[in-house]
Amino acid sequence: MEERPTVQMDGSSYDEDYGSQEAKTPPTIPIDDVLRQQGWPGVQAPPPQYPAPPAIPQQQPFSPPPISPPPAAASAGATRVMGPPAAEPLLAWLAVTAGPGAPRGHVFTLQPETVIGRTVGQVLLANDPFVSSQHAKIRREPSEEDADTQVLVLYDMASANGSFVGSEEDYRDQQVYRQELRDGDYILIGETTLVFKQV
Repeated sequence: MEERPTVQMDGSSYDEDYGSQEAKTPPTIPIDDVLRQQGWPGVQAPPPQYPAPPAIPQQQPFSPPPISPPPAAASAGATRVMGPPAAEPLLAWLAVTAGPGAPRGHVFTLQPETVIGRTVGQVLLANDPFVSSQHAKIRREPSEEDADTQVLVLYDMASANGSFVGSEEDYRDQQVYRQELRDGDYILIGETTLVFKQV
């Protein structure tokens, strides 16, 4: 039989709880019985027994959903939703023909919006003191004559010396504030002449 730990009672508790007995020494009782008595001095009652928590179900490992095969090719006449059409590539350039802004023959590729200036922009004419910091800009937009046609338009940006566009013979006399550009136009920005080329 398993031996249980015991505790010896003091005399006063022994007389009160167990009455007088012939033995002079108080008896020993199992410590488990002492701890179960409510109100034992200096000993707290054992904590209440709670039922075991419910078992937590084990989670299944993550597995991605199966990949379905691509749908069959759409039959002729079926409606398909498409994104906006891709913008046509912009095949246009400015080439320096004369003046101090940049070396003669230097070519600048134009973007959908291009700024021409001495210190700011995609077309830098840094060596021409008559070019404003932001002198002019060229922007792609619908033509005034045909809204379905995209053209490149030059705008003067309130420059100090103005912007001029025209043919090779008269461009120095044609100051503009807004001008649709055509292939072969000459442009004067400050004292630098450029020719506009578009495919």
